[in-house]
Amino acid sequence: MGSMKPSATMIPSLACVVFLAGTAALAQTNSAHRSAEAVAGKSLRLGTYGNVQKDCTSGRLPTVRVLTPPKHGELNVRSGNLKAGRITRCPNLRATAQGIFYQASPKYSGTDEISYEVKSASGKVETHTVRITVKDVPASDTKPEQDTEF
Repeated sequence: MGSMKPSATMIPSLACVVFLAGTAALAQTNSAHRSAEAVAGKSLRLGTYGNVQKDCTSGRLPTVRVLTPPKHGELNVRSGNLKAGRITRCPNLRATAQGIFYQASPKYSGTDEISYEVKSASGKVETHTVRITVKDVPASDTKPEQDTEF
């Protein structure tokens, strides 16, 4: 059997990883380090994680665990759906997924750093470390963001 490989789509300032089922995987760990920019008080999606089966149905979601919480804000995991068409081989699927969201304190500007772990149903572990540069919120941009579709 071959090893499971994630299908990854990178979008500026966020990662989208969907684990494709059907092959066995040895327990292994991959690490990723990156940076992102956030606006104080506004939610920023750092990553999206799901699991798609061979028959184009949603599988068991990966487990997300916060390793290093932010010092100047909060980190949340929210469930939602991938937009139809995000997975090429399953163009009509709106797969279930989890999003990782960071929100800096409203009056904070500077840097923050978080890390979290994503463990797939097959046991593959990915560790993500993100260094976040937080900027002041523009006066005209105070509307909160509530994404439930990724």
